[in-house]
Amino acid sequence: MASSLSAVALAYYALPSVAVLLHAGVGYWIYRDHWGRRGAKWFVVTLATGGLSTFFFWLYLFVPPTAFKRAMFFPIALFAFCSYLAFPIFAGQYTETDFHRHWLVRVTMVAVLGGFVALSLTRPAGLYTANVRLIREPVTYYAYEVGAGLRVIYLLTYALGGYTVYRLFVYLLSTSARATRQLALLIAAVLSVIVVIAASQAGLFPAEELNHAAYATLLFNMFATLALFRFDLLNVQPVARNAVVENLRDPVVVLDEDRRVVDYNEASIRLWADLDGHVGDPLGVACPDLSEAVSFPEAGEETSGRFTRQFAEAERHYSVNVSQVSRGRDDRHWYSVLLRDVTALERSRWQLERQNERLDQVASTVSHDLRNHINVADGYTEILDDMIAPDGLDAEEADTADQHLDQIRTSHDRMEAIIADVLTIAREGKTVEETRSVSLATAARDAWANVDTGDATLTVDGDCQLQADRSKFLSILENLFRNALDHGPADVTVEVDVIGGGFAVADDGPGIPDEHADDIFEYGYTTTDEGTGLGLSIVKTMAESHGWTVEYDTDTQQGARFVFGNVDVDHDAGRPEVGPGQS
Repeated sequence: MASSLSAVALAYYALPSVAVLLHAGVGYWIYRDHWGRRGAKWFVVTLATGGLSTFFFWLYLFVPPTAFKRAMFFPIALFAFCSYLAFPIFAGQYTETDFHRHWLVRVTMVAVLGGFVALSLTRPAGLYTANVRLIREPVTYYAYEVGAGLRVIYLLTYALGGYTVYRLFVYLLSTSARATRQLALLIAAVLSVIVVIAASQAGLFPAEELNHAAYATLLFNMFATLALFRFDLLNVQPVARNAVVENLRDPVVVLDEDRRVVDYNEASIRLWADLDGHVGDPLGVACPDLSEAVSFPEAGEETSGRFTRQFAEAERHYSVNVSQVSRGRDDRHWYSVLLRDVTALERSRWQLERQNERLDQVASTVSHDLRNHINVADGYTEILDDMIAPDGLDAEEADTADQHLDQIRTSHDRMEAIIADVLTIAREGKTVEETRSVSLATAARDAWANVDTGDATLTVDGDCQLQADRSKFLSILENLFRNALDHGPADVTVEVDVIGGGFAVADDGPGIPDEHADDIFEYGYTTTDEGTGLGLSIVKTMAESHGWTVEYDTDTQQGARFVFGNVDVDHDAGRPEVGPGQS
């Protein structure tokens, strides 16, 4: 039994010194590395005053039973109360709720500290302490009964601690999942103090009548140290928001007054996969591409901008809205950065612009090209009218009349070709709303079969599945094939191959002169008298209706090559089978 009591006494004497060292070490670390963090100063005050209380308690255990030993009750309790009051201030600042500024909380704090000092100085009978007596086992200390006034002070302190736990718990339920561990450890730290003090007053420890508040700080420091060093308590300040923001499909990034990243939602990870490792870093470090698109507003205002990110499959466009958010009652402001995916809107706007351009070009074609052929036909008709005499035509005049009729038929044929092409542009140039998976190789072979290819050869290099309107896609390929056949030799070779982000169609014909390369997609552009000049315009129109881009490759050494980009493709290794006239 003696050795057991000796071990208990040793624990009672040694544990406060460990707690003091923890207070000092953790407080110094915060002061050195995290002093500028929100709430850090009041957390250090909590540790410093708690450490002083524990230090005086440790001395109290060693001081012989004298009046000085009894007098040490005042600094022990005073610094303990200061620590209990400093922690709610830290919690209010850390959670950004500022609940410590509420008038009722302030009144409670003043009542606790002011009431204790007043009772300690006046020591009114029955209100402070009574029945003070010396206890020598397992350690030497003074036991006393708590007076009514001091009991009220204790109850107010418990109430304040309980309210702090409640606010932390409510905040725990509404904050980001990344901050729950830090908040849970803070709650555990406060509860450990309350539980130890309650157990002490219930006489559950070997020194039944000793106030064990100093020993509770040891548990408080253990939880706080774990939160600080394991879960980066002061670096990851939680930002409360409801589940709507947390589960929002649009990325949201929250910055503090120094424009450092303090929080974000899960949607942001799709844009910046390593964002979790940059919490606490400036926006320019965490999201360098976004920082270039962000402008910060004045108080109460909002700014907007544009942000484009290149992904493997395609570009995506975002609108960026930055709002300034007031936190608490001070002058500091945080910022919420909301990104809205407007890729579909940008694509629709781009396609609408293309459609409007096509309508203008269709109107120009109808008004200019058709009118020219009508004028030609009218001119020859007038000539025929003049040639026809009442007594008929002689042989020479009949031959001339036949020639003029051939010219009229040619003009009519040209008008029919132009009308057909214009109708194709007008009808097929609409934005593609429904697509399905189409094999590039299969579509190329089918389009080749629809064209009178003669001695020409088709080569298909590779295959992929792409999302397209099959009918329009075949029209694109058919027009390109006809273009190669009309302008190349009879044995021209046409090659269709897969490239990154799309496909290309090339031929080994004479190619396009450099001076004409910029005009080939223009409406009505042609180098032959027989062509309508709308074939490549149809190709561009139908490509843009899919949201694709098409460009003429000016770097091609021989022939003509057309490159299609921004195509949603799934590459598939392997070379397709080919048929007659294909390779």
